[in-house]
Amino acid sequence: MKKIIYLLVISVFCCTITAQPKTDTLKLSLNQAIELGLNNRFDAKSGAMNIDMAKNKVLASKKELLPDISANGKITYNDHVEPTIVSPGMLGFTEAQKIALGMKNNTVFSLDLNYTIYKPGLYTDIKIASNNLELEKEKNNKSDNDIKVEIAKVYDNVLLKSLQYEIARRNENRYKEYYNLASGKYSNGVLLESDMQLAELDYNNAKANMEKQKQNYSLSIENLKYKINVPLQSVVLLTDSLQSFIEANIKITPLVDAIANRSEIKQLKIQQFGYQLELKKAKQNYLPTLSLFANYTQLFQNEAFHYSDSFFWSPVSYVGAKLSIPISGSFKNTNQVREFNLKLAQADLEMKQKNTDVQYEVQEAATKLNNAKRNLTIAFDNYLLSQKVYELKKQQYSLGSFSYEKLLDTEKSLSTIEQEYITGAYDFLISKINYQKAIGMY
Repeated sequence: MKKIIYLLVISVFCCTITAQPKTDTLKLSLNQAIELGLNNRFDAKSGAMNIDMAKNKVLASKKELLPDISANGKITYNDHVEPTIVSPGMLGFTEAQKIALGMKNNTVFSLDLNYTIYKPGLYTDIKIASNNLELEKEKNNKSDNDIKVEIAKVYDNVLLKSLQYEIARRNENRYKEYYNLASGKYSNGVLLESDMQLAELDYNNAKANMEKQKQNYSLSIENLKYKINVPLQSVVLLTDSLQSFIEANIKITPLVDAIANRSEIKQLKIQQFGYQLELKKAKQNYLPTLSLFANYTQLFQNEAFHYSDSFFWSPVSYVGAKLSIPISGSFKNTNQVREFNLKLAQADLEMKQKNTDVQYEVQEAATKLNNAKRNLTIAFDNYLLSQKVYELKKQQYSLGSFSYEKLLDTEKSLSTIEQEYITGAYDFLISKINYQKAIGMY
């Protein structure tokens, strides 16, 4: 019995281990995170389907060039055939007569063909569908760019939260050293109890702030997992750093290239060409349409359903051409021509305004990026200097050169420099993304 219980316990333990979810470790650079997010996110996959639907419309418009061929079958059975009245003098009759000329079973099998030889706007429809496909591709590209910006912001936020967490940990260690020094002095009777309690309070506050920053960092990691759509149990490690972004020396793109790279500009150009095609099609509606039609029919007439008897089958066929010239439609079409002329003029104005907007946006983003990088470099240098000041002041305090209150005055300066460093890092990361977005990289 004990052996059975032992085996059951071991089995349950093994099942528990097996049921635990597998934990993957992902080491991601910013570009890898963006690529992974685009591959995993459902909204990106959904947007790509618009391209497939646009391709389907291109194929459908091309199939309009094919002839329409249809096969038809019809069986009519009359239980009672109405007689036909024959006038006197016809067929040798001296008086009017009723003669049943029809058959009860009338069966028709036919093959119809309609082929448009020339239809104005048919090839233009194909070009319009192809242009709409290009527009959908560019819209999808813009949607992907928006997702890239979203992921880049979250990635950079992790770097910022990591910096804040690192500074908070250093602050905790610093205040811990202050507290240890204060404890030693208090034990030796050279420090007031109030200063000892103040050192303890500052240390506790530093520990609480460190824990808060740790939580914020963890939340930023979880947010990144969500944005790139990976399992929440995955371990994500960032391979890019704030320093690597600073040292990357982001290339300043020429203004002309930056404008040409913007998806909004590309979409407006595609829309302009689309309006030109629509205007062309509207003008083609004034032209006539020429089509060919043909029919081949096998007609069966009999009192019964003796389809095997070829005597009762009769072939009928014809071929013809049709020319359709729009008359009243030409007057109705005038408003459509005017509409697309107005849309073209409107698109031209929108293009000029968008060029002006993008030009200013690129220049402003480049200026802000340069300023942010310069400010961050200064803030970082000050931060490094503050660490040296801290070491010096700590030594002086340990030797009893000044009181704990004087040490706190130095700590306020250190705290101000740390906040300036964090603010500088935030401004740099934001301006980096805004510039990359402005030049069409995102």
